[in-house]
Amino acid sequence: MLIGLLAAMSGANAQTTKHPVTFSVNLDYKSRYLFSGLAFSTGSVLQPGVALGYHGFTINAYTNYDAETDEITDGGFFADYYYQYRESVRVYAGVANYNYKHFSEPGKWDSTYEFNAGLVTSLPGNPELHYARDFSLTADGQIIRLALHHDVPAGAVTLTGSGNIVYNDDYYRAGSNVSHFEVSLSMTAPAGRFTLRPMVTYQHAIADDFENYLVGILMLRGEF
Repeated sequence: MLIGLLAAMSGANAQTTKHPVTFSVNLDYKSRYLFSGLAFSTGSVLQPGVALGYHGFTINAYTNYDAETDEITDGGFFADYYYQYRESVRVYAGVANYNYKHFSEPGKWDSTYEFNAGLVTSLPGNPELHYARDFSLTADGQIIRLALHHDVPAGAVTLTGSGNIVYNDDYYRAGSNVSHFEVSLSMTAPAGRFTLRPMVTYQHAIADDFENYLVGILMLRGEF
């Protein structure tokens, strides 16, 4: 999702710790639910999730609660594997099963499978190149996303500026072009095993069938 793949920006990036197996939980509040630049809600949502990791491999599960309609509107599972290719380059690949209510018809659930892959570098700006392909809902739609981010330590917290631009080829819409870009500012504050991360994201539409949005997000993460 992701974006994550924000991900958002898309899934959880697995990190090796002193424990070979990790378990994490998250609860995200979003003033609007955007997926690949498209609005999947008209108001606020809550997105709880869990993740189980082993070295570079992570399995995730999530669901989405729409506060305006008072219902669960989607959920799914995804897994990814990160490999340290070189000191400054990690590559990853993943698969996902997403389930959406109301996507095609009101009251109806639709399911789709997706493949994604990409690379993350530690070069200036930490550029990441992400590719995803959907196999059901949008006639084999695909996206390519280029993302950048920069962290600035500020005492006990970390400030992060990030941005990305997306080429959308029939991915959850009919059309093939550069669809939109996003810029975000966030702050990460540790609290024991938990981290709290408020974020504000501005999305600017490039394609005619996309819209501009300003979204507030509050993310709570815990690792055990």
